[in-house]
Amino acid sequence: LTILSVVVLALIFYFESRRRLRTKIERIARERELEREPSRIAQDIHDDLGASLTRIGMLSQSAVDDLHDPPRAMLNLNQIYDTARELTRAMDEIVWAVNPRHDTLESLTNYISRFAQDFLSAAHIRCRLDAPTRVPELTVRSEIRHNLFLALKETLNNAVKHSGATEALVKLEIAPGGFKVLVSDNGAGFDPKKTGSVPASDRLVSGYGVAGIRKRLELVGGRVEIESSRSKGTQVELFVPLTGLEMAD
Repeated sequence: LTILSVVVLALIFYFESRRRLRTKIERIARERELEREPSRIAQDIHDDLGASLTRIGMLSQSAVDDLHDPPRAMLNLNQIYDTARELTRAMDEIVWAVNPRHDTLESLTNYISRFAQDFLSAAHIRCRLDAPTRVPELTVRSEIRHNLFLALKETLNNAVKHSGATEALVKLEIAPGGFKVLVSDNGAGFDPKKTGSVPASDRLVSGYGVAGIRKRLELVGGRVEIESSRSKGTQVELFVPLTGLEMAD
């Protein structure tokens, strides 16, 4: 072999070794990310379910202390019932999020459609649902499903608690480059630019609530966009990119 041939072979070997090493590093990174996902969900279980169980314990003690006052005891018992019902729903959400059988876009659209209708109707808010009749056969990682769902849940919770809306549109859409969930209500709205001078309830909507939603979506490369004004309602758009999805087998 000539010196030139040796150099060429050495370069080929070098670049091929680098390519293999890079591929291996990327594979290890993906595996570690998948290993971290159960930890994140476990933290959500601890935060959500732990808080509910603590509340049930405190309300139970209050009910016992108020046995001499039946109306107050009944109030505590009703709160225990409501908390237990929320706890059951939270368990269902977690089981759905971690079950690999639901790692499809169709399962995601079906679940959040059902949840939005049930959640809003329970708050006496009319839900107008606009979902695609045909959903592409896409695989959606549990991390994406979990965070998108929690972002939607917080959005609906804000609408119920703070908007005073009587009607809301929930639109699911396969958008260019990703999947979009649009929530639009006919409530009081707020001015996102004046969070410091509006009532505390509005600051919850435009402050911590949105920060939590944004953080959830950013974890999976998504984003949230909000349009709102006084007396004209609020529109929240949740988006996750298709780069976080893979074609199903």
